[in-house]
Amino acid sequence: GGGARLLGHLYCRYFADLFGGQMLAGPTRAALALDAGTPRHYTFDLPESGGRRALIEEVYLSLNEAGALLSEEAFDAVVQESFKAFGHNVDVYSEEPIWLDAARGSFNICAGYARQAVRGH
Repeated sequence: GGGARLLGHLYCRYFADLFGGQMLAGPTRAALALDAGTPRHYTFDLPESGGRRALIEEVYLSLNEAGALLSEEAFDAVVQESFKAFGHNVDVYSEEPIWLDAARGSFNICAGYARQAVRGH
């Protein structure tokens, strides 16, 4: 038990979206014909000073401070929960054969970029 294990999921999701997710926003928007500014889960309010790097450092520092307050047993539980969270993400992205997803995704991205080019976006 213990709600501190949620820190493991925060670590996994937040950093995955903040580091790699922003690179996926454009292709995702094109593939799904979404409006500008979507998907919003790849959008962050960045500090004026330091931008994305400053936000990453701020969250990382906060996670480390929270971790320092935990008992050794709770800390280990958070680390194990982080591994589980990463595993769950791998499972989600592995639900179908990867080659099928890659082909479908590539087609959707190319078609989306073509739609944007025709519309002038």
